[in-house]
Amino acid sequence: MHNKVVSESDDNVMFANCLYYRYKNLEEKSMKKVSKLIISMVVITVVIAAVSSVMMTSVSAGTKKITSTIVVKSGQTYDGKGETIVASGMGDGSQSESQKPIFKLEDGAKLLNVKIAKPGCDGVHVYGNASVNNVTWEDVGEDALTVKKGSLSKNVNITNCKAYKASDKVFQINAPCNFKMNNVYCDDFGKVVRQNGGTTWKCNIYFNGGTFKNGKNCLARTDSKTTQIRYRNMSVSNVSKYWVVPSSSQVKTY
Repeated sequence: MHNKVVSESDDNVMFANCLYYRYKNLEEKSMKKVSKLIISMVVITVVIAAVSSVMMTSVSAGTKKITSTIVVKSGQTYDGKGETIVASGMGDGSQSESQKPIFKLEDGAKLLNVKIAKPGCDGVHVYGNASVNNVTWEDVGEDALTVKKGSLSKNVNITNCKAYKASDKVFQINAPCNFKMNNVYCDDFGKVVRQNGGTTWKCNIYFNGGTFKNGKNCLARTDSKTTQIRYRNMSVSNVSKYWVVPSSSQVKTY
């Protein structure tokens, strides 16, 4: 019977193999730990993001109580981030003309992401160029918005806004301007737009899309023979009439 002779080189090979498999086993365990760590970090990040989102939503959906008009200076932006404005001592939301506006927008001001709760008082007053975006009037007071000062070089843009329960007018135009409504939603109103009664100056009124429901009087009314009304892509239901104008030639699609 022969004894197997193990050389020094064989010993080295065996030792190397042992080291290799031990290292490989350690490496696999380490990779598993790293993978678990990465997954944990991802889960934590997602949870933090979700909590932050909830917190931001909660803050943005808050209520702001006011007792005087909020003035947005020329060139500035007021972003309510979804807040609801509740006025006190500024009017009862009726047709009384002694009520104060919730907002006063100076020339070039912007108003964004606000809900105006009951009482709507005298809504928003505009003095020149203005941009009003994603504003909701939950219960329109005397008017939702009034153009107080302007010219045909001034543009008032009303975009993605909603107005409810306007017993008379939603928008009142008391000065020349280019009054542009983009995707506006109105439900339960007397008139959507009214140019100041008896005036003869010109303004340009645009209905670009939008939904108008349950109107007791009309979409737009003017006594001026020079005012022009342009409209397209509207959805209208249960509205008494579209236009009250001196001449049908003042109204066209575009």
